[in-house]
Amino acid sequence: MTESDDAPPSHEPDSLARMPWRRFIVLGGGAEGPGPARGCGHADWADHVAEALRSVRPDLAYLNLGRHELSTAQVRAGQLARALAFRGDLAAVVAGGREVVREPFDIDAVETELGRIVGPLRSSGADVLTLGPYGAGLFAAPAEEQRSGPRRRLRILAERTRDLALRHGALYVDVPPRAAEADGRSVAAAVIHRLVHHLDATLNTRY
Repeated sequence: MTESDDAPPSHEPDSLARMPWRRFIVLGGGAEGPGPARGCGHADWADHVAEALRSVRPDLAYLNLGRHELSTAQVRAGQLARALAFRGDLAAVVAGGREVVREPFDIDAVETELGRIVGPLRSSGADVLTLGPYGAGLFAAPAEEQRSGPRRRLRILAERTRDLALRHGALYVDVPPRAAEADGRSVAAAVIHRLVHHLDATLNTRY
């Protein structure tokens, strides 16, 4: 349940027809980067996901709490209570990007705070999506620094986020690099593809 393919199939909107979700909420923060593809936490993709979900469920309630330049701890402190009050049955959490580009980088603290967000959302009954880091802005550094700094941190953040999702029974979206460097629709396509894969697996298990 932690893998996603690079290219979403063209029939995916139809594949959402039997989705159970009625309330979609997005939590997150991240680093602001240069260019159209900003650092992880940029939630333009979330609007496109909501649009796709509404194409099969027009009455879908949607709330996007995501803000730039928030640490994972700030996301938990400022957004989790509102998210739980919203009673969403599908939640997306994107966090850790701010810590990647700033000092000190404490991945254990990031993972702990991320767990304190994902855990309560799962306990509330919501299906939870976590996204791996994305955004061209996070890679805007000299070649040597990319090799020794941000790229290594991004890899660690992705691994810890994926493992945490698995522990909590959440869904992890590994955004393909070419999507991460494109626009919000490309990131949204990866998210929709993961949701469809989850729905297909769930229906196959039932039947």
